[in-house]
Amino acid sequence: MGRFFGTYQRTLDAKLRLQIPTKLVKDMPSRFYLLRGFEGSLSLYLEEDFNLYLSTLSKLSYLDSNARAYVRLASSSVEILEVDSHGRINIGSEIAKRYSISNEVTIIGVLDHFEIWDKKSYEEYLKANEASFESIAEDLSKLSSEDK
Repeated sequence: MGRFFGTYQRTLDAKLRLQIPTKLVKDMPSRFYLLRGFEGSLSLYLEEDFNLYLSTLSKLSYLDSNARAYVRLASSSVEILEVDSHGRINIGSEIAKRYSISNEVTIIGVLDHFEIWDKKSYEEYLKANEASFESIAEDLSKLSSEDK
């Protein structure tokens, strides 16, 4: 089970291969599961965490139109990416084009998976959200205390 954190800058090579940071993943798996993320990012999961994600999806009621749409959009975007002997994955031109990924990317760990962002998109995301960090934390704290 992965626990990912930190921020890493990388450049895709001419064949759109991405070197996975060894600080992020100590024991390199043979494959990752890639799917559409949020705010324009791509999400990468280890197999065990991806199976937990699928388990969460399978608990959603397919009778609910939002659940159906989410399951369709998320599961149809899944790609299995093999890791080569140098610890790289190939993003591929279709994925790069579909998600507007340039050759400069930012990788961020987000607990059970990590995200790949186009570098400029991530910088824009930070500009739009960093100043709200404390207020977001406060709002989340209120929500969690209401659940108790």
